[in-house]
Parts: sequence; structure tokens; C-alpha cells
Amino acid sequence: MGGITYFVLGTATLMAQDAKAPPKQDTGEKVEKPAPSSRPLPGPEKLLNGGNFWDHWKYFSEEEKEANRNVTWKVVGGGKDLPSILICSGKPYGYIRTQKSYENFRFSMEWMYPNDPNANSGILLFTAEPDKVWPKAFQVQLHRPEAGYVFPTPGSGAKSANKLSPTKPLDLPVGKWHKCVLTCQQGNISVMINGVKLGEVTGCDPSKGAIALQSEGSEIHFRNLLVEILSPEPAVEQKEPVAQQKPDKT
Repeated sequence: MGGITYFVLGTATLMAQDAKAPPKQDTGEKVEKPAPSSRPLPGPEKLLNGGNFWDHWKYFSEEEKEANRNVTWKVVGGGKDLPSILICSGKPYGYIRTQKSYENFRFSMEWMYPNDPNANSGILLFTAEPDKVWPKAFQVQLHRPEAGYVFPTPGSGAKSANKLSPTKPLDLPVGKWHKCVLTCQQGNISVMINGVKLGEVTGCDPSKGAIALQSEGSEIHFRNLLVEILSPEPAVEQKEPVAQQKPDKT
């Protein structure tokens, strides 16, 4: 009886082993592992309506070391269901710059000349330390007769392959809001004002730094200050296939 039991159990074990899938043979081929998914980009960052204003910005002026930053740069309510407004008195000369540095990003904002047709200000991109008037950076001109010009800060050591000089003055009425969108990728700056692309400045050095707004003697208003982090590589535009024309029959 014991012998029979041993025979039955042994046979069952062999049958179970035969039922298993045969082991995989090594063919020498490398199995490629899927690439890890890229980290998602952060969402848009509000630089005016996102909490305490001075959590985002640093004030600098050489004219008055102890100047009251809240007098030169003042945040006021825009009214019911309207965004807050940043008012720059224009005095003393200087700027505010972001606490953070940015490399590949899109900066958008709206600005208005309240009363001066010769109002002056500007946006500084890739602003490098040390803080001084004026720092190493690339200026997007907001001086009303020349708005849209882009150039390295003179004498700062900033360099670029070209400058941007609009062919004719933009129509920027006093007392009206205007929108500027600046796209910065891989050291290139693309400028769009009021929905019109003015052109690009390429080969910027430095290509990373803070964003700054200038105080240059004239009152100017800002609102809807927004930064969006971009991928280092610009998106490839999909071209639509061109329809093939059939030859005319004669």
C-alpha cells in the first residue's frame, strides 16, 4: 500500500512539472525598457494676484537706498471682478525683479500709459546679479514711441546674435491696456504685442535669469503678470499635407 501511494504521488508531481511553461531561452537580444515619463511642467505662476506681492519680487534702486518700495510700486484693486493693478510711479529710477530665475518660459502681462504719451519703462529678461542700474539683461522696450525694441543692456556684457527693431512705431494709445507676450526658449526671445508677432532675438547670453520691470521716470500701470514654464525644446508644428492638383484634361 505504501509503495502504491508513493508511485501515485510521484506520477502527479511529474505531470505538474510537465504542465509548467518551458523556461525562456536567452536569444541575446536586448529588451528595451520604456523610457521614464517626463515630469509634468508646473502650472502658470501669478506674479501679482498670487498672495503677498513682495513674496515674488525684490526692489532695487541706486538713487535712494532707503526709498519706500511701497510708494514707487503700489498694488491697488482693479474693481469688481477685475485683476489687481501694479502702479509704478517712475521715481526713483530702478526696478523690481522676480525672486526666482527662469530659463525656458513664457511671460505675459498687460500695461497702460495712464496720461503721458512719452511714458518710459521696460521689461528686463534673463536679468543677472549683481543688482545695479542697469543690470546684465535683455531689455524689451516699453518707451511708448519705441515699444517692442529688444536689445542687450548697453555695457552690461550681455550679448545676442541680433537685435529686434520694429519697422514702424506701434499704435499704443494712452489710457488703454496693451498686452505683451514674451516667449523665451533656448536663449531666444520671441516678442508679441497686441496679438502681432514683432520678431525674435536669438543667441542670448545669458539665457537664464530673473524677470524685471523698470521704473524710468514715468507713471505706468501693469496687470495680469503671468509666468508659464516651457519645455526646453519648442514644439514642432505639424504641417498639413498639400493637396495634389490633377492635371487639366485637354
